[in-house]
Amino acid sequence: MITLYDYQEKLNNEAATKFASGIKKLLAQAPTGSGKTVMFSSVCNRWLTKNTSSILILVHRIELLRQTRRTLYDLYKIKAQPIISGMKHIPPAQVYVGMIESTYKKVDKIPTSLGLVIIDEAHLANFFKVHKPLEALPNPPYILGFTATPYSANKKKPLKDYYQDIITTVQIEELIRRGKLCQNITRAPEETVNRAELATKGGDFDEGLMGIKFSAPKYVNNTVKAYEKYAPGTKAIVFNCTVDHSIQVNNAFRLAGYEAKHVDGDMSTTERTNILKWFESTPGAILNNVGIATTGTDIPSIQTVIMNRSTKSNITWLQCTGRGGRLHASKAIFTIIDMGGNAAVLGDWSDDRDWENIFHNPPKKKDKQGAAPCKSCPSCDAILAATARSCKYCGFEFPSREQEIEEELGDFVVVTKGLDIETLMQENSERKEYYTFFDIGRQLAAAAKQTVPKMTEEIAAYILSQYEEKGKVWCEQVGKNWNRWHQDRAKETLWKELQDRFKKWKPEGQEVQAFTAPLPAPPPPPPVILPEPAKPQPWQPSIQPLQALRAL
Repeated sequence: MITLYDYQEKLNNEAATKFASGIKKLLAQAPTGSGKTVMFSSVCNRWLTKNTSSILILVHRIELLRQTRRTLYDLYKIKAQPIISGMKHIPPAQVYVGMIESTYKKVDKIPTSLGLVIIDEAHLANFFKVHKPLEALPNPPYILGFTATPYSANKKKPLKDYYQDIITTVQIEELIRRGKLCQNITRAPEETVNRAELATKGGDFDEGLMGIKFSAPKYVNNTVKAYEKYAPGTKAIVFNCTVDHSIQVNNAFRLAGYEAKHVDGDMSTTERTNILKWFESTPGAILNNVGIATTGTDIPSIQTVIMNRSTKSNITWLQCTGRGGRLHASKAIFTIIDMGGNAAVLGDWSDDRDWENIFHNPPKKKDKQGAAPCKSCPSCDAILAATARSCKYCGFEFPSREQEIEEELGDFVVVTKGLDIETLMQENSERKEYYTFFDIGRQLAAAAKQTVPKMTEEIAAYILSQYEEKGKVWCEQVGKNWNRWHQDRAKETLWKELQDRFKKWKPEGQEVQAFTAPLPAPPPPPPVILPEPAKPQPWQPSIQPLQALRAL
């Protein structure tokens, strides 16, 4: 027996509660390192103590089938019957563990009544096909799907089409605090491919065209330089675009004097196994791969993950970067080197995510998938939250947003500093009193037109702050109090002057009603004279029913 962590016990209880409420198909989100196999083993044990029906567990790799059977026995002495290809007869058992490809067509051949089906990596598209045969059984079982990333692999088929509800366990950042996962630092070098220039195919970037772009000598060399700058001598796994691209990157590492090998899906199983064993046992080894080590590759000694490609897929991003998250004596922290501009769009690996909202409101094709805004430290290239005012890794202090805007508007600041209110008042001395007040807005807008290439909300807000400062000076000079009326007139004037000069810019939610004298109240409507009600007539019984009766 085993004592579960609080979040593992919570999942077990919530699954039982939701099943008892009538939900038949439930998704469970559990990140890498949370003990997913332990969790569904505990669900199995609880089910078997209260039900006579059997359980089917579906996985997609033979290694996971073996691991699941071993965990069930080690924790709860449950002997699970494997279902593999070529089996003509399935012996009766309390628990079955099967590969999806060799099991989904045989669910009606299982000799015992299925009460519960557990699906590992439930987001994978090849698991979707098992739902129909399960629903076609005389007594359809409960279904509990597990995934670390509850985004559907097929955006046209969101997971909420297959599951009725979701339960969540724990965030990656919490597992790091509990000492269950390794802390990461994500670096985003500046000299990388511009993902805006990449073509899209099937919902993600076209791998072939992306491979050509990333294979340019400049970007191949930049990958080696980034490794040498941020993680020299560490054991690194590199996720490349295509086989040709991976081979080129591998050759570049070898030419630089590093122990590096390439692995891909076209190699034989024996060759791939030998290379992975070499990588696991060799300190400082560098493994270049294409789609081999995204899932099921558990090598805790990985110290660096180089994402040498761009992706729009949160699944791909989280699974690739998560390869370095396992604890190991050789590291206190692991490094993610993002060569594809992914973190800025998809968020950092350890960022908290609102999985319930993602499940119930799956991101559409053009959505940014609810990623937390990020920015890169200009000193050390670390990925940080957009709200960070200093870098927690190198101590760099970010300037305030007002300082940043002043730097961006350097020419505007220089020009408008020469706008002296006393001089302006002298020039307009023969005009009406408020002419100078409104002329300040015209002068600022004219200066912006000369120095600002494109108007934005932030720039407009900054110019308005300058108008208000100079407007207060004018009020002091003429003996007036700066009040809400002056504030509204300044905004109204500036917005109009800016829109006259920047035709494409429209203020968002900052419009101020133009000051106009109130209209006179309309005259009261004439009184309405209602006619006198008619006098009530005495009631006379109808004779129609009697006449109808006599006609029968």
